[in-house]
Amino acid sequence: MLSKRRCPHTGVVNFFLATDPYLAVGSVVKGERTGYLWRCYTDPCETAGSVADMKTAERRVVELCRRAAATTTHFVDAA
Repeated sequence: MLSKRRCPHTGVVNFFLATDPYLAVGSVVKGERTGYLWRCYTDPCETAGSVADMKTAERRVVELCRRAAATTTHFVDAA
């Protein structure tokens, strides 16, 4: 399960897994010129990009973080 929190000072939206609610696994921030920059920090889906709107950026981060969590869970179960 993912949760998200927006920093009131920077405007960055950080995403967290329930297993570690203090370590961000992804983020979305408004770009300086246009659009929104998103990042997913979890292996094996570590990547980044930019899109025109916040909802699309959030969806991309959620999709990748869930995929990474499923992959990690699969490896843990196989051990």
